[in-house]
Amino acid sequence: MARKEAVEIKCSGCGTEFRLWIPPERLSGNGGSEEFGCIKCDDHFIIKKGFDGIEVTNPEGDNIEVARDEAAAAEKIQVLFVDSDKLAVAIAESTLGETPIKLTSATSGEMALEKLGNEANRFALVVSDLHLKESGDPEDKLDGEDFLRKMGERDAKIPVIVTTGKDIVDDIISDSKWFDLGVKGFIQKGNPFWAEELKIKLKELLELD
Repeated sequence: MARKEAVEIKCSGCGTEFRLWIPPERLSGNGGSEEFGCIKCDDHFIIKKGFDGIEVTNPEGDNIEVARDEAAAAEKIQVLFVDSDKLAVAIAESTLGETPIKLTSATSGEMALEKLGNEANRFALVVSDLHLKESGDPEDKLDGEDFLRKMGERDAKIPVIVTTGKDIVDDIISDSKWFDLGVKGFIQKGNPFWAEELKIKLKELLELD
């Protein structure tokens, strides 16, 4: 389903405050901007997608007071991303930045269990690396499979995508234990396009357009 960007605007002409729901495709053409008019007076303003989110200016280029709707921000789909490789975390966050998905990252199985807490099911999906103990940190005692088993013991029925930097072979994927652990797919991080593949898989499982 397509998500709209919610923007609250205060008109600089009459002071009227109102909210616009903007389909992303409206900002994909015309140089990435769209002109709108105030709902009460004749003032016009231009909305465009900036580096830090939605920007609103008048036709002369002066900024107009704007705030992202906090309720809309809260609607983002929560996904727990578990990986001891901080670069992998950064790549995933960058790739998913323009999607309705909000990543919560954990660099160990122990940290991931803390993030899950007593409200594990607030996460729509978990992405976990298979080889968490290879970080070199002696405090990391849980590997990917160990973490998934611990998560299952909490009765957290959350679908899982498993990632690994090693080659995925058919006999690993076909092992029925992964089905029992809620695994819905595997991503091989040795592939330079692994983050895009992850995005596609997440959208498929979360039923996002």
